[in-house]
Amino acid sequence: MIPKFKKHVIATVDNNIPPYPMNTYLSAGDLNNNGLVDLVVGGRDGKMVWLENKGNLQFEEHLIDDDVHAVECGGSLYDVSGNGYLDVIVGGGKQIVLWWWENPGVPDQPWKCHTIYSYDKTGHVHDTLVGDALNTGTPVLITSNQIRPEPNFTELYLMEFPKENLDQPWDFITVGTGFSEALEDPAGEFPKMQPDEGLGIGDIDGDGLNEIVMGNWWFKQVDGVWQSHKFTNGYITNKIALADVDGDGVMEIIVSEGDPVIYGKTQGGRLGWFKPGADINDLWVEHTLDDGLFDAHTLLTADFTGNGLPDILCGEIGIAQRETRGYRRRAPWILLFENLGGGVFVRHIVDQGAGIHDGQLADLTGNGKLDIISKPLHGPHMWHILAFENLG
Repeated sequence: MIPKFKKHVIATVDNNIPPYPMNTYLSAGDLNNNGLVDLVVGGRDGKMVWLENKGNLQFEEHLIDDDVHAVECGGSLYDVSGNGYLDVIVGGGKQIVLWWWENPGVPDQPWKCHTIYSYDKTGHVHDTLVGDALNTGTPVLITSNQIRPEPNFTELYLMEFPKENLDQPWDFITVGTGFSEALEDPAGEFPKMQPDEGLGIGDIDGDGLNEIVMGNWWFKQVDGVWQSHKFTNGYITNKIALADVDGDGVMEIIVSEGDPVIYGKTQGGRLGWFKPGADINDLWVEHTLDDGLFDAHTLLTADFTGNGLPDILCGEIGIAQRETRGYRRRAPWILLFENLGGGVFVRHIVDQGAGIHDGQLADLTGNGKLDIISKPLHGPHMWHILAFENLG
């Protein structure tokens, strides 16, 4: 059986700064090394804060930066400085830029902002990921950099964490390029092409080495050369997760469309999982779990039922101020797909109303159960940080 969840408002972070008033960034980790999971929240513009977990779902706000600009989602936490404390890594920009904020290790002390690189092209960094992409046993930083408006593609970079000269631009390896999917937009209101989004890392071909998944593509290093392979068509603005969905010992790719409505798919977007066929380099076999989702910008996997199989958590942003284009409207869902085995899932509604954007899973209470952390992007709850307490 799936657990029950109780919704709590654990903080309010107001970044009502035009022209894009919203909180874009959310991550979870132990920032002060006291054994409790803290949170980081950043506005598109405005302030970035960390929320110190005081226990019993009580949180205290501390400032990281009071003046951030064009911050995106998809950030990471990692000890860049080597001082034993997690730092914040996140990108964005109208012109591509990636930053990290140095954790001083003491509450209410200044965090220093460093620029990892700044790229003089129109676009932004939408996603970052830390993992052993080079299969050396040492994690590296993975980023996807969306280039717009022309020719609309996404470059995939790897960067080793420097051991010195942390204020200097980092060297990076270009892994490959993900090309956009074409969209029909007769009104000409939105771009017809949106650069690939979403990152994942794991062994998807069973050779014991990690590969990288971005958008509709996966990338593999062979004899020092990166090869790119497409696993599906037609998914846009993806969120990516990797898991052995059907329990056969082979990793599958799970994808939800994070912003399809914004970019012209008025019917909503899909959630599906993909399994390789006899030739892993061919397009993979799609298993659709849901369709018509209103911007499912949260995609996470965990075993919520204790049966040893990964369940899938998928959450919608919902739709804001789109009535004039004829969108169907309803309150956004947070959905939990219970894995019964053999690729069979049952859908459950965890919440309907608040919405969730780049949600996180973490044990906030220390009871060994994963809670859901939500940052609604718009609507009446848009400045609230919500925790859905896992009651078991």
